[in-house]
Amino acid sequence: MNAIEVVKHYIDAWNRHDAGAILALFVEGGTYSNPVAGQGLSGDAIASFAKAVFTAYPDLSFEIVSIGDTGGGLIATQWLGSATNAGPLADGSPPTGRSVTLPGASFTQVEGDKIRSEQAYHDRQTIDEQLGLKAAKG
Repeated sequence: MNAIEVVKHYIDAWNRHDAGAILALFVEGGTYSNPVAGQGLSGDAIASFAKAVFTAYPDLSFEIVSIGDTGGGLIATQWLGSATNAGPLADGSPPTGRSVTLPGASFTQVEGDKIRSEQAYHDRQTIDEQLGLKAAKG
């Protein structure tokens, strides 16, 4: 399996809502980071974060917009996430029932058939505004 295929399997695991499969794709000590999760989640914390996301957004799905190998197993992925907030948010807030469409990008370092690290980037304010948690600024 090449590095792009590893990342596609990883995104498929997110789309299946399979936290165990997500975690299994990371090397031991591998890390996951994003603006909501924070920096450097590792081990069971990766699966716990994924489960919390699936609870808050039971219909979450990701579409790959573009994907490429930048060299040395570093995969750049542009993606679009879509979901409805139908479960409690991580801070315990009740569901808003609103839909979210979130563009983002990830840089995933692949070693062999596993992920060493993923750094995802997206705008947290976009999520809050679409959920009605903060007023949009004009």
